[in-house]
Amino acid sequence: MKQIIHFSVREICHECDLSESEIKRFIEEEWILPSDPEELLFDEEDRARLELIRELQRDLGVNDEAVPIILRLLDQLHLLRLRISQIK
Repeated sequence: MKQIIHFSVREICHECDLSESEIKRFIEEEWILPSDPEELLFDEEDRARLELIRELQRDLGVNDEAVPIILRLLDQLHLLRLRISQIK
């Protein structure tokens, strides 16, 4: 069984080069849902999503209105790829 690694907010801030206020805003916007919302713990998938959001905004200049659209499209693509792999 695969062990799930959890990261604290401080670890995520350091790993993803984000401030705690940025992460809290992303949670408020529902762009990210921590794997453990009560303890504010993040798993590898959360970490990858936070890095993606950071890259979209800082590197590509994507505005706040476009981020949820891009995230939704990527989520749909991921779900479709998962379903296709299950059919094979």
